[in-house]
Amino acid sequence: MANDSERPELVLFDLGGVLCRFEPDRRAAELATAIGVTEDEVHALVFASGLDQECDLGLHSEAAILERFRLLGFSGDRDGLRRAWATAFVPDRAVIALAIALRSEGVVVATLSDNGPVLLAAIESVVTPLAIDEHVFSCMLGATKPDPAAFLAALKFLDARPQQTFFVDDNPINVLGARQLGIRGAQANRAADVESALRSVGLLRAH
Repeated sequence: MANDSERPELVLFDLGGVLCRFEPDRRAAELATAIGVTEDEVHALVFASGLDQECDLGLHSEAAILERFRLLGFSGDRDGLRRAWATAFVPDRAVIALAIALRSEGVVVATLSDNGPVLLAAIESVVTPLAIDEHVFSCMLGATKPDPAAFLAALKFLDARPQQTFFVDDNPINVLGARQLGIRGAQANRAADVESALRSVGLLRAH
């Protein structure tokens, strides 16, 4: 179990819902315009079909995803697909400022996000590199939260121990999954709550 008195050396942030507001309708609108279909058709073709979940699990490369969209009528290039995909993620600048502050105190900051290779390729256009040491996406791990395999693979990738780690996610089920592995965690989706959670474990001392 985690030692609750130990100051974390690593903070894992969820992306959509913590570091960013997740607004999937923005992405659907961009893709619908680019393909020439309705937003409902985009949801059916991409998301309701299970393609998005398969991408999150790393079952399709970025090139294969682009080819799938071209078959649907997408006429853009790789960068155009990345831009469209990234529109669903609107940075929360207050939370990103907290991440930058953590790094200034020597804390390692990483994302742990259920997302695929298209967003991973575009991530620096969404979240400034100043805020994050490593981006860890489910497509790299072959598992999504709250599967224990996702957390364990992320810790292995980051060379971290559970008791060194603090996890922030807007989904309480994901937080519970982390806690069951000895990772301290907090549910939060507003900057004030994120800051309070970080301070509760001894972080942001200099701010």
